[in-house]
Amino acid sequence: MSFIDDVYARVKGKGGRIVYPEGREERALRAAGWLRDHGIVVPVLVGSEVEIREKAAGLGVGLAGIEVRDPSTDARRGAFEAEYLELRRHKGMTPELAHERVGLPHYFAALAVRAGEALGFVSGLNSETKPFLPAFEIVKMREGMKRASSVFVMAWEDRVYFYADCAMNIAPDAETLAEIGRATAASARAFGYEPRVAFLSFSTRDSAKDPSIDRVKEAVDLVRQAEPSLLVDGEMQFDAAIVPDVAKKKSPGSPLEGRANVFVFPDINAGNIAYKITERLGGARAFGPIFQGLRKPVNDVSRGCSVQDFADVAAITALQAMG
Repeated sequence: MSFIDDVYARVKGKGGRIVYPEGREERALRAAGWLRDHGIVVPVLVGSEVEIREKAAGLGVGLAGIEVRDPSTDARRGAFEAEYLELRRHKGMTPELAHERVGLPHYFAALAVRAGEALGFVSGLNSETKPFLPAFEIVKMREGMKRASSVFVMAWEDRVYFYADCAMNIAPDAETLAEIGRATAASARAFGYEPRVAFLSFSTRDSAKDPSIDRVKEAVDLVRQAEPSLLVDGEMQFDAAIVPDVAKKKSPGSPLEGRANVFVFPDINAGNIAYKITERLGGARAFGPIFQGLRKPVNDVSRGCSVQDFADVAAITALQAMG
């Protein structure tokens, strides 16, 4: 079973709700229809109900089994405005601005997720609906986490690896690197994998000297202090992390034993280059970037993503919440 097939199997029939704030967009409607037809999640489309129904009819997508929530008429609008006003009062939020913001579908979606009315939300098909601000303002960071990060799931038919952070934190300091490692370990667990975390470098066990190596080593120490039971090692080169025979030579006694499945890159240059090489030359399918570190899952998609991509991310978001 492939990674995404396993994701679908684990969330199917559980009745989890995932919100699509871009409810009037063709790809959202078609993805919602596919998810409904396969019983994966309960899609929730946010937007003008009249426009959503008209667009769905034109596309031949039935809305039975799909929830539609119109911020302009929704019974929860007032409660959401009060919640958002309180959340942002320290930033000078006013009732008038709260009313305006909550009328925006991706802000409405974030408030629905915060209220427990959905497991998570997925948006970003258009530039103005990128989920970053409502995610950070409303859903907020998980306790003990200061920075959000991202992970790419690199999947083949016979194995799955987790690469972080390849898309969000450009030059993380030691504390941020440690949070990335812990968040990625949690993501691996959510997807059903026991994390074995390697903090990567161009050095293995002081084979070179550089401030960037010190930063990686400090991050490993911070992770060990925070989660003593987590299998983690570093600094180490990629071959020492993934090839048992190399690990015996370069890092004898490593708890990873050359069998890491979570890879924390020292900066976004290394991570982004590595995931694209793995995808293009290594034949992996890349799922992501998947957000980490938030209290509840929120995910962004590429503006050019396909209908199936959009459905895949909804299922992944549901499993993040359930895992």
